[in-house]
Amino acid sequence: MGCKEDEEGKHHFSNQVFISATSFTDDVFIKRDNLDVTREESCDVTVAMAQPRERDITVTFAEAPGLLEHYRMFYDDPTAELLPANGGYYDFADNSTVITAGMVESAPLTFAFTNLDNLPIEEKQRYVLPVRIVSADGMNILESARTVYFVFSKAALINVVAEMENNCAWPEWTADTEAVKDMETFTLEALVYANSFDRKISTIMGIEDTFLIRLGDDGRPTNQLQVAFAKKVSEEETSPARGKIPAEADSRYDLKLFVWHHIAVTFDRGTICVYIDGKLKDTVKASVSGTDGHAVIIDKINFAIPHSDETDGKERCFWIGHSYRLQSDGDLFYERRFDGMMGEVRLWNKALTAEEIASENHFYKIDPASDGLVAYWKFDDNTKGKTVKDYTGNGFDLKTEREVNWQSVALPEE
Repeated sequence: MGCKEDEEGKHHFSNQVFISATSFTDDVFIKRDNLDVTREESCDVTVAMAQPRERDITVTFAEAPGLLEHYRMFYDDPTAELLPANGGYYDFADNSTVITAGMVESAPLTFAFTNLDNLPIEEKQRYVLPVRIVSADGMNILESARTVYFVFSKAALINVVAEMENNCAWPEWTADTEAVKDMETFTLEALVYANSFDRKISTIMGIEDTFLIRLGDDGRPTNQLQVAFAKKVSEEETSPARGKIPAEADSRYDLKLFVWHHIAVTFDRGTICVYIDGKLKDTVKASVSGTDGHAVIIDKINFAIPHSDETDGKERCFWIGHSYRLQSDGDLFYERRFDGMMGEVRLWNKALTAEEIASENHFYKIDPASDGLVAYWKFDDNTKGKTVKDYTGNGFDLKTEREVNWQSVALPEE
């Protein structure tokens, strides 16, 4: 068919309607554990075309159960079952969206799923609902991008994490944030997965020259966990006195590439305990050398520092995945970033016990209403934007420097 030369029709052959997505499977994870049960879920689908038209284009979808076998073969999922039509799991009353005249993309069309708590689903079982563009107001439809498959499976404890390479996050605390001011007891936790240890220092979280969890340092392997703490012991001193755990390189603190590790650091009025994967590595006093040579114990840590770019004499503040370098340092601004993924980042106002840290599934999920939990950043939002939700309800959402690159996982790994 030749293309007509009038403005309305000259792109008719190549200007096809398609589902705008990088993947044509949309996973719906159904939670069934002691903390969460998924009852409702929704998925958004957007359609687009290469060139705008001078009129609205209505695009209509419908279920396409006959494509189940195609899904099984194409996605190598031979045991997938069709989502039952008689369970009240979906009712697409509104199954159309519009590409407005002069635009090339529609508003998202939301497909809502309900009663999922009644869907019988076992480990490794998957249900599929193919949904297909059936009409586009006379426009051609791109065959290879006209179908989306909603795939329902039983959720792991963790299904989404954040890729933190060249990104970082921070809470917008102020000097008046009482929950994190002069903390005498606390616990910091994170699940981390390193893609590389190429940087001399890789930051997990904390405040530079106050209390910081990181990897590497001068004279240490770049994969070795370190807790660095500091305190200004005299007004005459321009720099604080510093301490580190471990004091020297120690292979017990080594992390592995491409392995999920749980990190927990507790602080109890100057006593620090460091845990890797639930195993206690050391119990050490947060001690630095005073001006007279005697030990000075750091008995509290103040995280209530207003967030800033730390330039022009502003105080160092709390970061996740970043420390030390300033934006004025150019490319070195990224020098101490963590190259890897993170999840389950938490701050407590108490020192967790060894039993609490090693308890069943503690690495992967906790109750957001847990006693003493100040902030709970699961890093599983899987949303557009530069915000990471605080699940405690305390309002300490994180801001991120860049859009978060969410990654699908299934933790704990089998």
